[in-house]
Amino acid sequence: VWHLGNDIVDLADPRHEGKSRDLRFLQRVLSDSELAEVRESWNPDQALWIRWAGKEAAFKTISKSLGAPPVFVHSHFRVILHGAAANTLDPHGLHTPVTRFGQVHFQGIHLPLRIEVNGRLLHALTWAPHPRNNTPHFSWGAEEIREEAEGWRASLAAQFSPAEWDCITHRASALARLAARRALAAALGISQEELEVRCGPGSPGRRIPRVFAG
Repeated sequence: VWHLGNDIVDLADPRHEGKSRDLRFLQRVLSDSELAEVRESWNPDQALWIRWAGKEAAFKTISKSLGAPPVFVHSHFRVILHGAAANTLDPHGLHTPVTRFGQVHFQGIHLPLRIEVNGRLLHALTWAPHPRNNTPHFSWGAEEIREEAEGWRASLAAQFSPAEWDCITHRASALARLAARRALAAALGISQEELEVRCGPGSPGRRIPRVFAG
């Protein structure tokens, strides 16, 4: 069983641009060595969000592996990229897809890390290692959506069962589940109506989603 975790960052989001100059934020989410790496990078913003996404993805993998989320302190998750240009995938703003590999270290756990940057989109994936150190086969894609609009709950609720709707906290959460159902149905060769994306008990936004086929 693969325990996967992923995170996507929109590098062009105004909330993300220039965040590498926020020293208080950097000190909260980065280790000392990561902070030095970001400040020395050709593209500090990209270097910051690479590490942020890796930490977020690792937290999700470890939460699934343990069956419950640990206390999430970003600076306790250490992101290490392999290769000479580990700080930044492209110092001048990426225009072609680039993929890099590394690790995330957390309390003696070392998770493989895959980072892909494609234009404005940054995607991080971690997984609980297989005994033979295999890499899971996966594909990913992303599409831009408009900001949340009024009335989105009424327009989307009909596409979910009551158990699925109980997990949804915002519009992006609903759209991510619809995309996941579509991709899983295509991969399994079944209809989307046979799948449900449900969550276990716990606080909204911190419950691990699970897919059920019926």
